[in-house]
Amino acid sequence: MAAGAGSGSSLAEGLLPLLASSVLFGAMAVSVKVATRWMSPVQVACLRFAGSFLVLLLATRGRGLVPAPGNLFRVVLRGAVGACAITLYFVGIDGAGAALAALLQSTYPVFAAALAVPLLGERFTGRTAAGLLLNLAGAALVVGGEIRLDPSLLPGMLAAAGAAFLSGAAIATARGLRASESASLITTWFMAIGALATSPSLARGLPPANAPLVAALACVVLFSVAAQWLLHHSLGHHSAARASLVAATGVVTAALLEAFLLGRAVDRPTLAGAALMLAAVGVVSGGGEGPGPGRPTAPGARSRIPETSSLTDGVRSR
Repeated sequence: MAAGAGSGSSLAEGLLPLLASSVLFGAMAVSVKVATRWMSPVQVACLRFAGSFLVLLLATRGRGLVPAPGNLFRVVLRGAVGACAITLYFVGIDGAGAALAALLQSTYPVFAAALAVPLLGERFTGRTAAGLLLNLAGAALVVGGEIRLDPSLLPGMLAAAGAAFLSGAAIATARGLRASESASLITTWFMAIGALATSPSLARGLPPANAPLVAALACVVLFSVAAQWLLHHSLGHHSAARASLVAATGVVTAALLEAFLLGRAVDRPTLAGAALMLAAVGVVSGGGEGPGPGRPTAPGARSRIPETSSLTDGVRSR
């Protein structure tokens, strides 16, 4: 049986999948930064979506991917909102730099928590507010030293800010869907819609393939599909606020990886920021913030069937 949003009765259904997801999202961000040296950010997003869709299609063998009656619109909406969020984030990385874009993007737990209150009936408690403040302060410390403000960065900043809002909306929508749909279905539709939405970017042509670009794109796809599936899986066991706060710690992974790859020592502000972001997770995890994950979010919604860690074993029974 699935654990409740605050029970912590099982490590597999606890914070471990979420923490793994955040690490993978951080690694994906670094890979995107490398890939955009040769390709536009929208093209990178398109190949990310298309590659992840193919991986999921092979893993599920195409089974269990038909939404429940009444869920098609919400599944498509989640995919469209998420696709716009990811694309804007990649544009933000390219236009404002990875550090500034990551800082603006890390505000999405605020939007996820705020939207989950009216849409899902989740509670906004003092713990939630404290966790959000700690998360924002931590993110500012982690990437603050790398930020250089300039008027020319404004388009990229606006793109990253838009990505944050849409990411929060996507988290809230996916959280609601997890009452009746599997993580595999939600993730596969998300990737398919994203690939279709960004496919026009390929019309301008792709750059010549080289080993660093191929390696970066492979990392983008593999890190992305694993991170996204783990996040959707975890949304069946955690509130939108908690899940987004844990996922937002991916900015720590990105900062640490960049420091390692560039041969720089990790400074004290980065370590302090990481500690604050982890403290935010601890604060929110110390009490229940919302209803259990099995609560239907729409009239006639089916009860969610517990899903194993295997993509193929997690196919819904019809």
